[in-house]
Amino acid sequence: MTRRTETGPLQARLAHLARTGGDAARGRAREAAALLAAEIANDLPDGRVEAAETPDGAAVTIEAPGLAAREFGTAARAARPVIGPAVALLTGRG
Repeated sequence: MTRRTETGPLQARLAHLARTGGDAARGRAREAAALLAAEIANDLPDGRVEAAETPDGAAVTIEAPGLAAREFGTAARAARPVIGPAVALLTGRG
């Protein structure tokens, strides 16, 4: 036999804490994406960098002429990464 315990107030409190924590995490992601976008924009004056809010947090879109060649290098030129170091710093690995 299973006892039924009233957990209404507890359930409501836990749901509120989950929403508050999720909102805080999305806010931190939004701020970090905006910071990352600004940092990358400084290194790519001829490109376009945009931070946008997503359901899970934020995303950064980067467009610039020759970005792939700059990021990964070519047969004739060494890589001068912009995105990799910024992402590493953002994730705490840099």
